[in-house]
Amino acid sequence: MRKFIVILIVLLMLAGFAITSSAQELVVGRQHVPVGELTVEVDTSGNLVITYIITDPEWKLLGTHLYVGITPPTKSAPGRFPYGPEDVVEEGKYVIDLEGFTGTLYIAAHAEIGMIDGDGNPVLDEYEEQIKETTWAYGDNQIPPGKNWAMYFAFEVVAP
Repeated sequence: MRKFIVILIVLLMLAGFAITSSAQELVVGRQHVPVGELTVEVDTSGNLVITYIITDPEWKLLGTHLYVGITPPTKSAPGRFPYGPEDVVEEGKYVIDLEGFTGTLYIAAHAEIGMIDGDGNPVLDEYEEQIKETTWAYGDNQIPPGKNWAMYFAFEVVAP
């Protein structure tokens, strides 16, 4: 079975399809409490597809900001990232055209999540505001200047 899968991947690559995908854990705080995952893949049309998936039933995705670039991010202000809520094609999903691009991309994925109860209703604090947290896709690299826990990771785009 394993040989079949390897042969299938090779045949797809020879046919012009790039098989590139990754999954990063979405974490809260410096303690890296997992609440979901970020999937990154190159589809058969040559688009980068990035999807935020919240797997913890106590949390709901409220908003996202995304950095994708050929150089590592230098600022950790998610509101200044090149992709924001207006670029989402469906909840938590970005589709970015990669025409003619191969090599390393640097990705920083930030999200705001809100706590919900078992019925999906917002959990409120003493000020009647929904309890919210910030998440980042786990990465091996910290965004400077290092006084926060903003992270990024590298993703290889393979030429078809």
